Amino acid sequence: MDFFFFAVLCALSFFDRSGLLLPSLFSALLHEAGHLTAMYLLPGQAPTEMDVTPFGLRLHGAPLAECMDGRLIVLAAGSAANWLAAGVLLPFFPRLAALNFVMGALNLLPVDSLDGGGLLRLVLRRRMGEAAAEAVLTAVSLLTLIVISLVGVTVLFRSRYNFTLLGLSLTLLFSLLLRLAHAHSA
Repeated sequence: MDFFFFAVLCALSFFDRSGLLLPSLFSALLHEAGHLTAMYLLPGQAPTEMDVTPFGLRLHGAPLAECMDGRLIVLAAGSAANWLAAGVLLPFFPRLAALNFVMGALNLLPVDSLDGGGLLRLVLRRRMGEAAAEAVLTAVSLLTLIVISLVGVTVLFRSRYNFTLLGLSLTLLFSLLLRLAHAHSA
């Protein structure tokens, strides 16, 4: 686990007034466990090393790049784990069930750094090649993030200054812009 992970966790716990930090961490853990479970169930796909970051797990040594169908399964498994947990938790902990449902849905948005962006990239590469797929994914990611940012601003003013959605969308937008800047400089 890197220092940045703990720094973000400490900052979030300091500013968390909603009491959703621990349930959100639990949902994120379930999501990542879904990815790892799928990897271990697919033959030869288990990672040799992993880093925990504020944006999820970074895996090393998993040969998923060579197996497109396996990659599709692993990318979808995180949201599937959240939705399975939502179904199990709904009668007992409806708020935690809702949080898992939302986390699973948000991760499937067609944004480059999310699982949905990874799924879209794989599907587009099959259909149109790598360069065209990256261009379409970038356009779809930007459009999606602009819409989410506008919704985030609306939520911000209607909910007594809840910055969560706006912060998430701006973080993802910043990540996308960094990736684009890095791609153009290389």
